[in-house]
Amino acid sequence: RRSADPAIETLLARALTADGQRDEAFDQLRLAIGRRPVYALAFLDLGVGLGEAGRCAEGIAVLNEGLALAPDADGLRVALGHLHLKRGDCAEARRAFEMTHVRAPGRHDAMVGLAKVLALQGDYAKAADLYRRALAMRPDDPLNRIALGKCLLEIGEREAGEAAIRAGSRGSPALTGLALTALASTPHGRVFMRPSAAARFLRGEA
Repeated sequence: RRSADPAIETLLARALTADGQRDEAFDQLRLAIGRRPVYALAFLDLGVGLGEAGRCAEGIAVLNEGLALAPDADGLRVALGHLHLKRGDCAEARRAFEMTHVRAPGRHDAMVGLAKVLALQGDYAKAADLYRRALAMRPDDPLNRIALGKCLLEIGEREAGEAAIRAGSRGSPALTGLALTALASTPHGRVFMRPSAAARFLRGEA
């Protein structure tokens, strides 16, 4: 508390958050974002924390303030995209993710964020391409594999879509519901009348 170092203040805020003292953490982060030179991680933690607390408008304002001071801080822009997405503003979310993707084409979080927005906007082919590229970087991500499968089903690539959903749900019972929802929610998907039939299908037995 005797330090004026924003990195230490940000670490203190994280400790306070972990201890359930969120308001005190926000106070520390507000001190940290006022320091110069700019410490972008403080803006990130405050913006994301406010969003998690349901104060998305405040979080967006903080992230925009940080980007005005540190325009190269792509992590702030990705976080901004997710907060816009949380508020249902796909246009602003897409703008944030696209800008980051252009600046850093290999950035995984921007790639996945943009894919989510494109899928929500019905551009399933472009979303599927981005999910494939993201999975090439991190092949063990079951959520993105299921999301890819849903996009493929939407564009009529049923066999490939079902294979992706099966692969994503394999070995993770917690993802079974998500996989079945992905299968049932598209025009080219499947609906199962019995849980046993759904389980056999996901295991590749039907």
